[in-house]
Amino acid sequence: MNVSLSGARGLVLVSTLLLSTTAFAAPDATKIANSVVAALQAKGGAKASFDSASANGDDVVITNLKVSREGSDATVPSVVIASPVERTPGGFTAASISFDNGKIVDGEQTISWKTGISKDAVVPDPTEVHSTAKITPFSHFEIDGISVAAPNAPDPVTVDSFAVDLGNVVDGAPNEGKLTVAGINVPGSVLKASGQGSSTITDLGYDSLSLNVGIAGSYDAAKSALTINGITLDGKDMGKLSISGTFGGVPREKLQNADQLHELAPTATLEVAEVRFDDAGLTNRALDMQAKQLGAKREDLAAMVPGFLPLAFSQVNITDEAFQSEVSAAVSAYLKDPKSITVKFAPATPVLLTEVGKTALASPNGVLKLLGIGVAANN
Repeated sequence: MNVSLSGARGLVLVSTLLLSTTAFAAPDATKIANSVVAALQAKGGAKASFDSASANGDDVVITNLKVSREGSDATVPSVVIASPVERTPGGFTAASISFDNGKIVDGEQTISWKTGISKDAVVPDPTEVHSTAKITPFSHFEIDGISVAAPNAPDPVTVDSFAVDLGNVVDGAPNEGKLTVAGINVPGSVLKASGQGSSTITDLGYDSLSLNVGIAGSYDAAKSALTINGITLDGKDMGKLSISGTFGGVPREKLQNADQLHELAPTATLEVAEVRFDDAGLTNRALDMQAKQLGAKREDLAAMVPGFLPLAFSQVNITDEAFQSEVSAAVSAYLKDPKSITVKFAPATPVLLTEVGKTALASPNGVLKLLGIGVAANN
């Protein structure tokens, strides 16, 4: 069959127009919005609704999304879903979902935020919510400019940002994760109105609190091992508490199922762990507070504390002299010049967590050797 040059050009033109129309067809805004509602309601107990949904180029804009659950009501005036693509099982994927200027009213407490975004988002089909389907809901989730207000609090507690990152996705499941809560600010007015616990904080000389919290971890499917790269609590002019460790014998299917967590007890092992505190002023403030109450000097109190350790050891039946000397030396060095104090757990071989509990009850000295516990200061 012969095709003329002009006919070929016409065919190319028509094909181009058809392809362009398909590629740039506006998404079904109502269907996308209904998928969001269905996913939010999938676990039961929640009711979701929206006023309207419209397409804006490749994006979908949902107006006035509302979610209610057990006395808690959330409202987001505008949800923007960037470039949604429907999934075969149901639901959709999107380059991002933004949900700015939202608010949650929970009883008398109101939580509001300025900006929110979920990148590389996956909104699942409701049937997947109740299944063992491996889904990574996002690569990055962040809410900024958070304010928590209550009628009995003189001022709101604010949080600069709350973020979660998921990565190293294998077969649909993330193997690395990080949570960061930055700039938790508790005003002095809130501390003063919070009761006895806050009194201790003010006695330490803090007129407000500024905190950062972080959690980072990874999972090795081949070894069924969970590594906690760090759980950190960092307080301005206070110090940073860090916890890390690796635990074996924790299959993913049980680790991710709240109903099966108890089944980890017979298999979970401790491979290595560390607890560390880096001082940034808290220790000397605590010594000053105690010294003032006792009518003593900070230096004198710091020198006295190690002398109480033998009594403390006897109370818990620890008679290992080498361990006692190690702890006493570390505490003395730390109190003289507070920089850091570290407790390490380095068992010769992975130890069943159930065995740790049994040994601790039977022989406190035995558990020290079982876990390979070491204490050091200012390292």
